[in-house]
Amino acid sequence: LPHLVDTLLLGSALAMAFLSGQYPFAQDWLTAKLCGLLLYILLGTVALKRGKTKAIRGMAFVLALLAYVYVIAAALSRSPWLL
Repeated sequence: LPHLVDTLLLGSALAMAFLSGQYPFAQDWLTAKLCGLLLYILLGTVALKRGKTKAIRGMAFVLALLAYVYVIAAALSRSPWLL
């Protein structure tokens, strides 16, 4: 099920970028958002099953949450630099 959710999340992000005419690598904030989404997905897989120890899974979980917050902040500010 997590693979399906991640695939739908990434697919919908690319579809929305295409339909809105704002393409990644042409818009800095959209590129940052896409990279943050990929980082979130990778860290989520480590947190859920690929982490060998509980400490690694816990750290990946915290970093995945931070990546999620970054994606939301980049979307709201339309800037890759949140400061």
